[in-house]
Amino acid sequence: MELALAETRRTETSAAHPHPTQVDRFRPDIQGLRAVAVGVVVLYHLWPYRLSGGYVGVDVFFVISGYLITSHLWREAKDRGRIALRSFYARRALRLLPASLLVLACTAVASLLILPDGRWGNTFKQIVASAAYVQNWQLARNETDYLLQDAADSPVQHFWSLSVEEQFYAVWPLLIIATLWLVTRSRAAVSEVARRRSVMVALGLLLIASLAYSVYATAAAPNLAYFVTPTRVWEFAIGAMCALLVLDEARWLKSRIVLGWLGLGAIIFSACFYTKTTSFPGHAALLPTLGAAAVILGARRPSPVSVSWWLGRRPATTLGDISYAIYLWHWPLLILVPIAIQQDLSMPLRLTILAATIVISWLSTHLFETPIRQNNFLRSRRWPSLAIAAGGVATMLAAAVAAWAIVDVRIDIAEERFANAVGRPCYGAAVFDDGTSCPTVFGEGPIMPASLAVKDQSNPEYERCSNWVDTKEIRTCEFGQRDSAVRVAFVGDSHALQWLGAIENLAGQGRWHATTFFKTSCALAEGVRDLPSHSMEYWRNCAEWGQEVTRRLIEDDGLDAVIVTANTLEYKFLPTHDGQDGRERADEAFGSAFKKITSSGKKVVVIRDTPSTNLVSIPECVGANMNNLHKCALPREAALPYDQLVQSALNAGDPNVRVIDLSDGFCDKTYCYGVAGNVIVYRDTNHLTWQYAETLTPRLWSEFNRVIGAS
Repeated sequence: MELALAETRRTETSAAHPHPTQVDRFRPDIQGLRAVAVGVVVLYHLWPYRLSGGYVGVDVFFVISGYLITSHLWREAKDRGRIALRSFYARRALRLLPASLLVLACTAVASLLILPDGRWGNTFKQIVASAAYVQNWQLARNETDYLLQDAADSPVQHFWSLSVEEQFYAVWPLLIIATLWLVTRSRAAVSEVARRRSVMVALGLLLIASLAYSVYATAAAPNLAYFVTPTRVWEFAIGAMCALLVLDEARWLKSRIVLGWLGLGAIIFSACFYTKTTSFPGHAALLPTLGAAAVILGARRPSPVSVSWWLGRRPATTLGDISYAIYLWHWPLLILVPIAIQQDLSMPLRLTILAATIVISWLSTHLFETPIRQNNFLRSRRWPSLAIAAGGVATMLAAAVAAWAIVDVRIDIAEERFANAVGRPCYGAAVFDDGTSCPTVFGEGPIMPASLAVKDQSNPEYERCSNWVDTKEIRTCEFGQRDSAVRVAFVGDSHALQWLGAIENLAGQGRWHATTFFKTSCALAEGVRDLPSHSMEYWRNCAEWGQEVTRRLIEDDGLDAVIVTANTLEYKFLPTHDGQDGRERADEAFGSAFKKITSSGKKVVVIRDTPSTNLVSIPECVGANMNNLHKCALPREAALPYDQLVQSALNAGDPNVRVIDLSDGFCDKTYCYGVAGNVIVYRDTNHLTWQYAETLTPRLWSEFNRVIGAS
């Protein structure tokens, strides 16, 4: 949205002919539309439950950018007969990069000073992606990685929309140049009308293709669809079509007044009534984007009855002038200020951040961005502008990469140190062993750094052995020798996957051969569940996976036991259906799977789910409370979650279905801990660190042997 936010006052029509296709005059209403767009975004981030759809402001910016950039390119092609790419990119760099690089540099320094070290690695990774304008693809990758979804917000993640726009700027001029070249090459003399129509046809085809893909991707992979560029191109194309339309003032005079107000109403309606559950972007994005187009097309001569008159007046234009800076600054302030002062986001603090955002944005715009942008030497020379821009980006990238590398080196050193501690007395879960005389639950000496726990989120072993819920594939991993005395299958969701450290340990010790069947968010059950947190298609996918896994387990005659675990706390809230209680249906779904497996001669071992953290990020908590780690503990009665899988196992009444409760490896009689024996227990809000899972190996093996021999 840089151009939509940062473009100077030279865009539209003469006073006599205010058509949005002739670009000789500044349109103050566009500044006001920018103010509306940035306003709903900022208010949404500050009060997400009050303005639940404020994220549509980004889509309004995309339309404005498509309109402005196409207006400028078309004017240049018409007046000069060509589009000078070097001049175009030099102007964009001069207008957009100074402010963005300033914010990135300030955010990098502030992050080092304010954020706990567990967040440094991800923050600098995202600063690198933001400086290279590929942040949207970085976030798309993270959002499709279930294990990273609990990661704390980065102070630069809002650069994803700027990255989409920068990618648009890189390609859009080339598309228009290619279209005009094809048209002129096919005919000796081409009128302006024919050229305009040809470009509109090309843009129309692109708009349709991108919109169709956006609708498809939003339904198939919504987390990915939100960030990637192809699902957003059509929004720019809508703005571009507005720039190329020729409207007759006399015929449209009264209609424009209505059109403008309807457009503004569509934006405000979607900002107020869309929510995080709205399937977006997809077809839902049509309302705010067409609304923005209607406001642009609804411009007319200044009159208090038109929306353009109101948007073209202060304070709307004042906010529009600094809207680029507002967007850049508001998110780092929102993320970093509460951490710096160690306060929650209260109403006074939100208002303070809002005021600080406006003040800092005004100062950075008028004291830093504008002087650079209006520098006569840079404005009149292409190569110095491009060279300075490239140097600034390269410097920012080099600094961020260096900081990221230093963080990784520190993590590697810590990883090696703690890997050598496995098996020592009072290390990890051993602190809870009977007869130990450990001085404290937390451990003596250096605590495992939070950054090492966070790194575990991207452990490649998790990705190798797990299936994302949207895939049909059944991915398995095998550990140990097939001729081991004990052969087991480990089945479940990410709360089963989190035991990989212990599973590999036991396989490496020759205790068992293990085959794993892991699928995010899917427990082993017969039947389709209908938890309200996901779509019915999501649960059908889980059910198909469970049925196929059950079939494979039954047919594997070499298996001794099937070990099952999952996060089933949410099953406590299963709705009643056809008069049957939700938990009764869960009993049937789990019980049916258990019965099929035990009927084939195998035992089922259900591991009680790990204690809850009350959705507190434990690495974050540890990083902020090294002097008082009790703040990262919960009372035992509050931490031990409801476990529908265990309840179903107990209700099965089958002697070959057994339950293992390893809660004493996390808790004493009073508390369950986020740090035990120098080791951070969780890598996020609810998944074990690999290191802590390894320390639970003896306890898991002991309990498994106890129940596997039971008759």
